[in-house]
Amino acid sequence: MPRIKKTAMAIAVTLTACTGTLGAFAVPALADLGGASGPGVRAAAVVNADGTVVRSKGVTAVRKIATGQYCIRLDSDVNAANTVPVATTRWVSAPWDSSIFVRPDGAASCGDSRDVFVGTGTPSGARDIGFHVIVP
Repeated sequence: MPRIKKTAMAIAVTLTACTGTLGAFAVPALADLGGASGPGVRAAAVVNADGTVVRSKGVTAVRKIATGQYCIRLDSDVNAANTVPVATTRWVSAPWDSSIFVRPDGAASCGDSRDVFVGTGTPSGARDIGFHVIVP
């Protein structure tokens, strides 16, 4: 058991060091954190309202760029502009009147063809809301 704790601590220290050195989009291998499984799905993620990832597959980073606006960076072999992503709000954080919008051409909103843009809000405007996104 102590060996597992040391390994987990080393991973956490490594991820923290990488993030500090490389910047906001630098969280490496989020696709491996949390161990999401999705047979037949190229990418998927469960994202909290603050932009942190609960679990994912095929996603290398999530960046919250403004209130209710998120950029989902897909693995390098996926061109977001050629996908049909689907997103839904998370039950735990979404008000009944919430909305979610997905834009697969992340280059326009996020600056890279590997990004999918997700926007969340309510009738009163943009709002930070957790969501699920998949790229079949």
